[in-house]
Amino acid sequence: MAQFQLGDVPHGFAYNADGSLIHYKHVILLAAPAANQSGVWGDSWLSFGSDWADVKLRVAVHDGSAWVWVKHIDVVAANGRIAQQLPASAQKISIGREKKSASDFVDNAPVGCLLELL
Repeated sequence: MAQFQLGDVPHGFAYNADGSLIHYKHVILLAAPAANQSGVWGDSWLSFGSDWADVKLRVAVHDGSAWVWVKHIDVVAANGRIAQQLPASAQKISIGREKKSASDFVDNAPVGCLLELL
C-alpha cells in the first residue's frame, strides 16, 4: 500500500551558492524506510513544487552508512512538480534551500515536498 508524507521546506538559506553550509537550522531531515525491499516497499520518490519564485534546493540521501548522493535541484514556479527516484537504500533525506547566486535574497518562497513510498 502506498504511503505519502507531505511537508514544507523551511524558510531561510541553509547553503551558499558554492554549496557551503550557512546553518543547519534551515534544513529539514526526513527519515524513510529503505526502498526496494522485497515484500515491504517498492520504489520511493521525492517530489518538489514551488510558487511565487524559483528556488534551488540541495538534497542529500544517506543509505545508513554514508551520504550516497547530493543533488542540486532547481524548482521552477511556472513548471509542474519535480520528482526524483530515491536510491534503493535511502534511509535519511536532507533538504535545504541553496542560494542560486551570491545576490539571491528570496529565502521564503513556498516550497512543498512529497515523499512517496510505493
